[in-house]
Amino acid sequence: MKLTRRTALAGFAAVTGLAAVAPSPAGAFALPERAGDRDLADRALRMFSRPNDARRVGFACQGHADLCRPREVLVDTIFGAERDRLAGSADAEIHGWLRGRIRRDFAEGRTVKVEGWVLAETEARLYALAAQA
Repeated sequence: MKLTRRTALAGFAAVTGLAAVAPSPAGAFALPERAGDRDLADRALRMFSRPNDARRVGFACQGHADLCRPREVLVDTIFGAERDRLAGSADAEIHGWLRGRIRRDFAEGRTVKVEGWVLAETEARLYALAAQA
């Protein structure tokens, strides 16, 4: 079955996401994983009703170096200063915050083109995170 944007987005309710994993070059800087990062990432990914489709979109993002980051870097770039606050929040609050950030990305022109699809940067990072799940 060919994955199309319509197919992928149909199962994602009103939200979309991010890219894939590539090993860091030897000696490359990487943020240490914070306690709760894995849980926050897993809870964020629950917004996708079709995780396998989200993962496939994430793999399509592999050609973008800025999206091929370790899990802890993706969590940090997605959540930034809100990371600690959202780690203690309910899934609905995390998902609402992500939807708002995706809308702001589009409004402010923060997008990335992946195989002809225009994705918000936050959305693309979520897909990349899904590819690592």
